[in-house]
Amino acid sequence: MASQTTAETDARQGEYTTYAPNGESCPDCKKPIKSLEPCRRITTDRSSAGPQVRYRHVECPRDKATS
Repeated sequence: MASQTTAETDARQGEYTTYAPNGESCPDCKKPIKSLEPCRRITTDRSSAGPQVRYRHVECPRDKATS
């Protein structure tokens, strides 16, 4: 497993590596994110409400299929 730098896990950033809560799915490939599977936490700003938090696979299966 690759080592992580402080910058990759710094919660003050908009995107960082973490673990998703149960029941989350990757918005890119639509597959569930497994328990204790490292993922990327991404926030997107919305004009109608507060930021939306999404979780994405670190190595998304969709990215592997297109490369």
